[in-house]
Amino acid sequence: MNAGGEGADEREGLPRLPPGRHGLPREFVVRNQRERLAAGMIAAVAERGYHQTKISDIAAAAGVSRRTFYGYFKTKEACFEDTLEAVAEFLLAAMAKAAEGERGWGAEVRARLGALLEALAANPDLVRFAFAAPPAAGGMIAARRRDLLDRLLANLAEGRPKGARRPTEAAEHGIAGALAALLVEKEAAGEGEELPRLLPDLVELVLTPYLGRERAVREARRA
Repeated sequence: MNAGGEGADEREGLPRLPPGRHGLPREFVVRNQRERLAAGMIAAVAERGYHQTKISDIAAAAGVSRRTFYGYFKTKEACFEDTLEAVAEFLLAAMAKAAEGERGWGAEVRARLGALLEALAANPDLVRFAFAAPPAAGGMIAARRRDLLDRLLANLAEGRPKGARRPTEAAEHGIAGALAALLVEKEAAGEGEELPRLLPDLVELVLTPYLGRERAVREARRA
């Protein structure tokens, strides 16, 4: 998933659909337009923030009309939620795939975090869209971010050994919040493409509550 580039036509590698009766299958048109709207939502929110983003901004960034937007979504919030879900599925799938073939939970966590950082470094707009903008938006938008963080942490915790400690729910929320804060801080400093450098710090952050600091530091040094 990539919302960057010089214009809407370059996002996702999707060409602008020709006007009129182009004869393309409806399934292709729907997929094309929904993906363009997702890319437009990410780009607009990353640039302006959630509250400042208007539906006209999303449509312009996507290279579609407002009428096309309303053909898929009744509100800006609905488009945001749909796009955030697509982002979540993209990140979680990348993390799960990276862990395949790894031996040991520590190695799996390193691989999953590495995949997360690589995906976000390839498109720092995702950091601003999914992690930085929602808290300022508040309400259900902020709640959707918390849901995303919970899912990311559950992905990381998958396969943990039976002897591992189980942090309290509050502690797990703290881990997820700290992870998001590090991502946002790095991106805000103009270092979004260098997110993979956070890997040792994030490995230690995630593993310490489960395995203790000493074991977590050993795993982090391997990152």
